[in-house]
Amino acid sequence: MSAAETHISPDVVIEITQLNKSFGNNYVLHGVDFKLTRGENVVVLGRSGCGKSVFIKCISGLLKYDSGTIKIFDQNIFGISNRELDKIREKIGFLFQSNALYDSMTIRENLEFPLIRHLKLKSQAEINNKVEEVLTNVGLLNTIDMMPSELSGGMRKRIGLARALIMKPEIMLYDEPTTGLDPITAKEISNLMLDMQKKYNTSSIIISHDMNCAKITANRLLVLINGLFYAEGTFEELKQSNDEKIKAFFE
Repeated sequence: MSAAETHISPDVVIEITQLNKSFGNNYVLHGVDFKLTRGENVVVLGRSGCGKSVFIKCISGLLKYDSGTIKIFDQNIFGISNRELDKIREKIGFLFQSNALYDSMTIRENLEFPLIRHLKLKSQAEINNKVEEVLTNVGLLNTIDMMPSELSGGMRKRIGLARALIMKPEIMLYDEPTTGLDPITAKEISNLMLDMQKKYNTSSIIISHDMNCAKITANRLLVLINGLFYAEGTFEELKQSNDEKIKAFFE
């Protein structure tokens, strides 16, 4: 085997082989294989409790998996040190379902936090520029000195997205980004995610059961059933499937 063959393609930012994860006797992921290419949005569909969130938490290092290989930018994350994992995480943005904003901090302070803690920025002018830039990109510069409790659910989701993007990550992980939002706001967030993909050239994994979000954002869809990716394709390809398990998501 040549040296070139021992590495994944430079266009592949995440490669997963035979990923297994269980909680006691509850086997959630059974030998999952997966690739994410640069600039691609992949939506993972699945019923509640099927392991979708477990999947991206394993990728981000929030959960330890039992066996298999996860390579991010060609680096195997299994067993690496916390310091090495933190360096990889600096290239990954994570939008939590709950948004994970600090209630006691203003929007400005929420956005400053990762810049100061992870990037170790000390220039207030540089910090201000980055905060104002990302707030402008999500259309909420006017909220900079407000508290999260003063914002609507859709606005908090936008701020959560802004905080995930402020480090200019190469990979974005979205955990149910439109859950709890009304249909109009959910569509706005989905379109914003697509705009941010284009602006920042991110590669994204989107965990969702919102078919409108999937239709707007996905370059490719994967369906997780019984711990494995049961099917994949574009939105239209899966929508036209005659497989009852696939059709159930489009009814």
